[in-house]
Amino acid sequence: MWNYRKKCFANSEKPKSEIEAMLNSELTFIESCLRNNPKSYGCWHQRCFVLLKLKTPDWKRELQLCNLFLQFDDRNFHCWDYRRFVCSHSNHPLKDEIDYTNKLIESNFSNYSSWHYRSKLLPEVYPDSSVGNKIAERKLLEELELVQNAFFTDPNDQSAWFYHKWLLGRGHPMQSILSLHVSRFPSTLTCTLRKPIKEEDCQQALVRVNGTVISGKWKPHSSACYMNTWTFTPHEKIGTGLISVSCQVDGVETQITMEIDDNEALCCAKNTIETFCESSSDAKLLVLEEELNSCRELNELEPDNKWVVLTLVFLMKAIDPIRFFSEMKELLKSLCIIDSKRSCYYQDLHSKYAVENWIICADLQSRKADLRNKGITRLCHVEFLVGLTHLDLSHNKLKALGSTFLVFPWLQELKADDNEITEIDGLKALPSLITLSLNSNGTILELR
Repeated sequence: MWNYRKKCFANSEKPKSEIEAMLNSELTFIESCLRNNPKSYGCWHQRCFVLLKLKTPDWKRELQLCNLFLQFDDRNFHCWDYRRFVCSHSNHPLKDEIDYTNKLIESNFSNYSSWHYRSKLLPEVYPDSSVGNKIAERKLLEELELVQNAFFTDPNDQSAWFYHKWLLGRGHPMQSILSLHVSRFPSTLTCTLRKPIKEEDCQQALVRVNGTVISGKWKPHSSACYMNTWTFTPHEKIGTGLISVSCQVDGVETQITMEIDDNEALCCAKNTIETFCESSSDAKLLVLEEELNSCRELNELEPDNKWVVLTLVFLMKAIDPIRFFSEMKELLKSLCIIDSKRSCYYQDLHSKYAVENWIICADLQSRKADLRNKGITRLCHVEFLVGLTHLDLSHNKLKALGSTFLVFPWLQELKADDNEITEIDGLKALPSLITLSLNSNGTILELR
């Protein structure tokens, strides 16, 4: 019925002044409907439609209306969405919106909607000049202090803990080429990216041999819409002798040199702690260390509070994941008991951190990975491991060798002894596999 009313306004042949009066009358009608049902999608959408039709909408009054409805229910996400719509179409200062969230948070630390809205506003009002989608460090340190006050006030409320996690993990990794593999026979180039891209973006990539662009076709390693690993087959064979091959894709570029006698060559990016953690200034590290000590004290007062324990893990990860890894491991084990319904999540989180630490310290150019006795339940960050020829996953807690193994075109030896593996469907995607060891596992299902 709301859409039918939209058509009536859109197709009306009445004078503009009369239509304007009808639209204002519609706003009054919608407001009365919202008082009856403040969480009606149709009402809020209709109000957006009407305001965009009006010649001079009263945006200030719309904000006052939002204030009124959020007094009744400060978690009405329909109203929060509408508030964002009003701000985006008016000249209302976003700084005032941050002040508004301050007011709501001070009255109720449990107002998750206000924390979430704040996370959307801060990168726009206080942007980091060096990196997009982040907030300036000075403001970040202020926010860390604010949220600490919140979770010390009510340690069992999850809203502030979620916001704190956002502060620790702002932004996204930059695009980069993790590895570049070139083969003469067959003539192929395989490029693995940090972030997946779609085929149309990959087809715009440039491959140069000794400085000259060559033509060919890119193909993903699976049928997924977005992939990290792409193989380029040139229309003409890659030449013999000493050659230099470069690949430029999705705004990043790397280069590799093939010696005269080489049939293949692999170039892997060097990884550091900053590969998986944001770099931190001395001032930020000092604040994080203070927060870590405060959370340790809170953990003594609230020993079975999962939010405190999990935040300890996140803080250690942000400060130094290698130095604190043993302690992080023990904390995650305790979380499996404290919050047993989510034990698989905590085990997978440990797996992620264990693989990250190995990648940071590893020489991926060796093309061998020893991941024995890591306690991992799943193999994470496989995009970093594409070039491997030997992989040892023995003495872990893996239950399946599934689709993860779609990305190992050169893997020749795989050991996965003493796990809990019952499914090995992913092994059919290993064209170079020569040696496979699966001793001391569960009942292996037949490879389909």
